[in-house]
Amino acid sequence: MNKKYLLPYGDALREFLNDSGISKSDLRTIVRKRGIFVSLEEKISYIPILVRTGITPLELIELNENLKVREANPKRQTQSIKCESDSSSLMVAIPTDYKINDVVKKEFSNYKLLGNPAFKTVENDSNHIELDFSIERYDYTQSWNKNTSQFTGKVKFRKKDDTLDINISLSHTSEETKEVANKIASDFIKKLKDAGCVKNTEKVKKIHFKDFTNESRINFFQDLSQKQMAYELYFKDTKDIGFCPDTSMDFPDEISWMQEKVQNLVIQGKKLHSTFFIKKKELHKHIQMHKVEASYTFDFSDYNGTCSISFEFPDFVAKGALDAELLIRVSGVKFKENKTGITQSKMKEVLLSQLEESKLTLYKQYSTIDNINSLPK
Repeated sequence: MNKKYLLPYGDALREFLNDSGISKSDLRTIVRKRGIFVSLEEKISYIPILVRTGITPLELIELNENLKVREANPKRQTQSIKCESDSSSLMVAIPTDYKINDVVKKEFSNYKLLGNPAFKTVENDSNHIELDFSIERYDYTQSWNKNTSQFTGKVKFRKKDDTLDINISLSHTSEETKEVANKIASDFIKKLKDAGCVKNTEKVKKIHFKDFTNESRINFFQDLSQKQMAYELYFKDTKDIGFCPDTSMDFPDEISWMQEKVQNLVIQGKKLHSTFFIKKKELHKHIQMHKVEASYTFDFSDYNGTCSISFEFPDFVAKGALDAELLIRVSGVKFKENKTGITQSKMKEVLLSQLEESKLTLYKQYSTIDNINSLPK
């Protein structure tokens, strides 16, 4: 029997409701529809009520859908590699017997690739190709509702006529889809080298934490998060800033309290781009900024609304990795008007695509690495 069609109860229901992907607001909505109000507006107040009374099939579907939306927030990485001026189109470089399943096949894996995904052209441009894929992940150590989960990803290659660069865009919604996307990108680059489109000595360029000074990284984050005004995406406010003190140097008196007491500081609130940490440029060299999250409005001809976008180097904080790669994530998409019925997931991909050009331009402007000229102009 397929467990996803069974209503959880008892400990299974308690474990499900305690999932970090299910919010206090989700549970409050269900309880209030039943005419129940609590004195302490916390998630722990609602769980015992629902465990005792149970949930309906419709409530289970609603909670699962909210959980899937939160899990499926796409994250975007951008890479590039230089190609030869007289190279053939990207679509032509794909071997006729190219099978993605063979590329991502992994022994003793906890996931499998679904179907037989293949590259296709975007808007009939043979130098702009993409591949959408889905995986199914197995985890039998998890609760009844998480034995299997499906996640999506995308790999996109684009060669512009006015440059000698191939831009590579990787979207993933889980660690497994990130692994698959990187495998596909690496293997396809090998195929491009075999076809003579890319020199064997060329290496993929990525946006790393270490590619900036402390000062230039803050400038990069500021411009990337605040100056989105040319692509139907408009900055509203900075909601979240994360940074670490750079312990390799002595601090000025006004932030000397951070010297030995603070390893990582996350500030949440409003108008954070106007705090003294950011306004006082003389402090920038002492701050290793690794995350900025901001709120936006978007306005296209067929849909408009609001969202949040996070720009971060997550592996710098989690692993102390100086080669941490920039990730961009869109969340909290809310439509004011949606004439075409575009889904939230598709809307997130559209918004991520809006950031591609400015991200690369600003990286070229603020990065301090020697080989910056090899990135897209």
